[in-house]
Amino acid sequence: MFNPFKKTYETDEQEMLSYLSELILFSTLTQDQRALFLPHLHKRSYKKDEIIFLRNDPAHALYMLTDGEVALTLDQEKSTEVITYLDKGSIFGETCILVNKKRLANAVSVSETSTMYVLPQVSIHDIFSSNLNIKVKMLEAVANLYHDVNGDILKTYQNSQGFFYMSHVYNSKK
Repeated sequence: MFNPFKKTYETDEQEMLSYLSELILFSTLTQDQRALFLPHLHKRSYKKDEIIFLRNDPAHALYMLTDGEVALTLDQEKSTEVITYLDKGSIFGETCILVNKKRLANAVSVSETSTMYVLPQVSIHDIFSSNLNIKVKMLEAVANLYHDVNGDILKTYQNSQGFFYMSHVYNSKK
């Protein structure tokens, strides 16, 4: 049945809602739930070699890459190791969904220009405080991401034939 009072979205809003629906953290949300984030998205561009964030920085924002390439890196004694390269459609900085966490890696723009939407942590948590269903869905998405990463770590460990001690990873809190 047609509802004449149903919220309609402008073309640019529809495009942004479509983009968000393709990102794992937003994919299980309804269009109206995703729309709550639209006013909080800030478009930002970074130049080549510009630092987006550093390891151990407070995790205060989520990043959604719309153009360009970003490298996630780790500093190793006197060198820097690239963990992965991210391109259009990638989401990173998801640690900000959690409270009082720090960045685990560096993020650096590696293309001439990298353009992304930035969603501040404070905005995410404001939406969470008034919409428990969104919070649950997004935390489930983060848990799934971390589960997949743990699986990849275990596979890498098995394939490296014990190149490092897995007990160092899982017993680090003792």
